[in-house]
Amino acid sequence: MEDLTAWAAFVGAWLLFAGPIYQAALELQEQDIETDRIRATGRKITEPRHVSAWWWLLPPVKWLLERRRSKAYRRAYIEALIPEDVEALMAFFNKATAWIFVAVGGFLIAVNETYGLVQDYEWNDWFFWVIVVALGLVSVLNTVLRLSRTRKIVEYGKNTNSG
Repeated sequence: MEDLTAWAAFVGAWLLFAGPIYQAALELQEQDIETDRIRATGRKITEPRHVSAWWWLLPPVKWLLERRRSKAYRRAYIEALIPEDVEALMAFFNKATAWIFVAVGGFLIAVNETYGLVQDYEWNDWFFWVIVVALGLVSVLNTVLRLSRTRKIVEYGKNTNSG
């Protein structure tokens, strides 16, 4: 029974990582953002001057100057956007951030459960890393392939029904 629950926890933990990645991709795809208009606005904005590399001699100062530069650019960008685009962009970033938290939490649980399984079966430690990398990639590839397949099916449906 212990083996069964260990494997169930292992599989469940990886699903808690793969599921939020897929759900995030679906929800973020559905966000109503006028990306072309936002990008066009961004091209119109002049970037603040770059901070000299000499400031790396004083890293905290370099970091502070880069941060100020970034804030100035963001402020100019937001001021140039129409209010609806700002609202849509912020909703997108907030939703993306929330899904990142969920996915990272699921990943950490999956890493823990994987480590526990490797320890229970007294497998080599390198095998732990192989499993984590492989299942991490499988989780991400699952999302990419599903979205790609969905896009192809939708395009196929549009092409066959329009003729």
